[in-house]
Amino acid sequence: MLATVRQTVAARFPGILGKRVLVAASGGADSTALALALKELGGQIALAHVHHGIRGKSADADARFVRALAKKLGVPFYFGRCDVPAEARRTGESLEMAARRLRRGFLVATARREKIRYIAAGHTADDQAETVLMRIVRGTSVTGLAGIPYAWPQGSLRFIRPLRDATRAQVVAYLQSRRQTWREDESNVDAFALRNRVRHEILPLLEKRLNPAVRQALLRLADIAAAEDEVMSALAQKAPRGAREPLALRRRRALAELYRRHQSPAKVGFAAVENVFHCVEKPQTFFPLCGKKPQLFSIVWKNPKNFFHCVEKKGHFFHTVEIPEIGLHLQIRPGRGFSRRRNETCLSAAAVAGRDLVFRSWRPGDRMKPLGMSGSKKLSDIFTDLKIPREKRNSWMVIECGGEIAALAGWRVARAMAVPAPDAAAIRIAIRRVRPGQDRMPRRRSS
Repeated sequence: MLATVRQTVAARFPGILGKRVLVAASGGADSTALALALKELGGQIALAHVHHGIRGKSADADARFVRALAKKLGVPFYFGRCDVPAEARRTGESLEMAARRLRRGFLVATARREKIRYIAAGHTADDQAETVLMRIVRGTSVTGLAGIPYAWPQGSLRFIRPLRDATRAQVVAYLQSRRQTWREDESNVDAFALRNRVRHEILPLLEKRLNPAVRQALLRLADIAAAEDEVMSALAQKAPRGAREPLALRRRRALAELYRRHQSPAKVGFAAVENVFHCVEKPQTFFPLCGKKPQLFSIVWKNPKNFFHCVEKKGHFFHTVEIPEIGLHLQIRPGRGFSRRRNETCLSAAAVAGRDLVFRSWRPGDRMKPLGMSGSKKLSDIFTDLKIPREKRNSWMVIECGGEIAALAGWRVARAMAVPAPDAAAIRIAIRRVRPGQDRMPRRRSS
């Protein structure tokens, strides 16, 4: 195994042995072997361990093991503790997703505090084969078939996987040759987790019934997909944006935006790409990216240039967004009272509270209940009243709240969403053009 790691480091991470590396150490075989191998190769390592608050005394023993390993190797040890079950209940995530997010947050915070640029994780070739098979079963893209990357950026930091070419059998043999023990993660034998079912049931069955070399076949598939993915990404970046693009390139743009925002291919499945792509083709604006709860709200415009923009939901609702494809700058901020600015729409903060705001283009059949009217009115009739040509109507922003139209931005506000008093809390939504060559919003009539 040591020779394999040396070769991977030389090919993928040249010069890394002269840099400080934070090893994510669970105490399991993979991370223990990673720590020993990097140390044996002359690396400057530190160990970081996170207690997830899940497995009681067993987790306590894991922490003691990693602390002792760090002492044995003579390297720094960093320890973090979190309450994953409580966090999962708060966010609606699975335990696995919450644990991964909190663990990564601790690793990143520790690396930044200690001025360590590289964070090493102990994923092996077997993990790669399992990941590729899992993504095939779930449905994936070429990027998903590429599996686990050797490295990926996290801001100024870089996660690396020096064991990516080593098999699990090599890892165990290496540890045994060094007379080094390791901890067994109880969750690794939990047959209810998909990865563990793939590891303990499905892959062994495929090897027995179909192809004894199925792991190697999956690894070859991943290598081919990674090469194809690199080419497709380059083509997507170079393709002109004015023309109607091929389906594959439009999907690639959606995938690139999701990966840019979420940093981890594991969080983005093909269904998420299709959701975004569907929003581009047929405007719809609120969809689940992954997991049980929707994680993005999107600002989507039906436009010949096929653009989309997503804004991550945060605790604070202030957002400023540039939408260069149609030359718009959108700002959402808290305020009070009314606005006389023709590019600003004010909604009652009390009416919006606890409901989702959605921004989209208009759709045939849309109706709203405008302030000053007793009934409802079709948006197409409002456009006619405003003398807005049909060919320009798709460039008007419709604001929804709780599934109902709250406003036609810059022109009409629904009765139920209007700010009730000059000093009442409001949400101000300002829109302005940011480049020439676009149709401007018509000037609001003075009242």
